[in-house]
Amino acid sequence: MHAIGDCLVYGASGVMTVVDIREEMIGDDPRKYYVLKPEGVRSESLTFVPVDNERLVALMRPLLTKEEIMAAIREAISAPDCSWPADNRRRSDVFKEIIESGDRAAMLAMIRTIHRAGLRREEEGKKNYLADENAMRKAMKLIGSEFSLVLGIAEEDVFDFVEREYEAIAR
Repeated sequence: MHAIGDCLVYGASGVMTVVDIREEMIGDDPRKYYVLKPEGVRSESLTFVPVDNERLVALMRPLLTKEEIMAAIREAISAPDCSWPADNRRRSDVFKEIIESGDRAAMLAMIRTIHRAGLRREEEGKKNYLADENAMRKAMKLIGSEFSLVLGIAEEDVFDFVEREYEAIAR
């Protein structure tokens, strides 16, 4: 059970805070909801998650601790590049699955894989595929917002931090 004030990651939506737990009449039946507000975003939008919907509640994951973030970075370093199907649609599906899984190490490995592919394409005088870039930006936003909050650093500094950790571990 989550409580008001809990900061968590909600699926692929990112870091959110539980701002209320209340009953709402949607349709004919009253239902209890977690009310989530995006963290670090100037927005009045709210996300309502039915307390009794196990599938949606399961998407509400606690923030990683600093130790868990460091473990995810170490795991991502040793992980091979993620799957790269030649078919763009299948590749987008693979990336979507990784993002929706919430596996931060897999997301870091995916970001690295897409970045490397982009560098290879650039050498060939081509641009990276837009769908690949969008998946990378989405994962970077999710990782950036969570790591920033937990580590107490600016979101724009998160990937410099990750890169320094990669280098330190690789030595």
